[in-house]
Amino acid sequence: MKKSSLFLLTLFFVAHLSAQAATNTGETKNLTIQGDIKNVQDNSTVILIDAVGNKVLDSAKIVNGKFSISKKLDFTSFYGLVFVSSNKSVGLFVGNDDVEIKGDINNAEAFDIKGASTQELYISFVRTLLPRVQKLQVLKSSIESTKEVKIKDSILALIKLGETDFENTAVELIKANKQSPVAAYFLLQLNGFPYISTHFNELYTLLDENVKKGPIADAIVKLQLGKVGSVLPDFTQNDASGKPISLSSFKGKYVLVDFWASWCGPCRAENPNVVKAFNAYKGKGFTVLGVSLDDNKNKWLDAIKKDGLAWTQVSDLKGWYNVVAVQFGIQSIPANYLIDPNGVIIGKDLRGADLEAALAAKLK
Repeated sequence: MKKSSLFLLTLFFVAHLSAQAATNTGETKNLTIQGDIKNVQDNSTVILIDAVGNKVLDSAKIVNGKFSISKKLDFTSFYGLVFVSSNKSVGLFVGNDDVEIKGDINNAEAFDIKGASTQELYISFVRTLLPRVQKLQVLKSSIESTKEVKIKDSILALIKLGETDFENTAVELIKANKQSPVAAYFLLQLNGFPYISTHFNELYTLLDENVKKGPIADAIVKLQLGKVGSVLPDFTQNDASGKPISLSSFKGKYVLVDFWASWCGPCRAENPNVVKAFNAYKGKGFTVLGVSLDDNKNKWLDAIKKDGLAWTQVSDLKGWYNVVAVQFGIQSIPANYLIDPNGVIIGKDLRGADLEAALAAKLK
């Protein structure tokens, strides 16, 4: 069983939180946090961090146990408060809400947090899932200390049942709360569990569109980027005449997104195979979108002409720093993605006969 360490750490933050988060009915322009914490070092610092993007957003001094933070947030997401002097942290699932935090720094996991309905939902997820995680951890520890084969087999059976129960429960929670970024966050953190990993794209598709924006959605896209079965993100880049071309403009066709360059020997050697596939299937709903990592326009255009590349070509002429190549994490070329009419990746780095075989299976 694979587990996300961040997920377990997150659960630890709020394992026994007694937060009674109330829905914030009034609109606020900023996240405002009013803290009243006992036994915290006077004049020490509390830091607000973006726990998904892993960056510091703001900080404040604690005076007589009280502190105040006001920060404009672009999205409701998972954040953290770090009390520097005490080395204690608390997780917050909030947006631009008015939040009150009270408690004792020596018992940070029991802080009383009010003001955000998403915090309440987040804690309900944790309270439901944490006991199941703890049960699996106990079973795993016991099997490592057991030598009897029959007992080990029995424990393995219990672990399998426990994993199934955990995943079924998590999936039910995600589906029931598909309108909330909390569901997206737990989908992200639980991607290491077998069933959820296998059905990740299906579960993500179920989420409401309003939660597919922001740091959590960005992290999900990066996690899934380039995997067969995931959707290749849309992008726009100019062709040789300066006209912006978007990947989405090819929707409804099978498209080979081909990363290459005029200076790339292996790319030029592969081009005849792409030309052959293009000519064979261009009348059956297939095309190619070339993305060049050139930095010299004349050499780029000359290579297109010499190699007979009769499909759409785009480039920002930034070489290895081509924005799309960087976005997709391209480390070597030639590289390509074959996507279906809905933008779903059905093949990756297809060469020669493999490209034709993939097209033949889809376009008869």
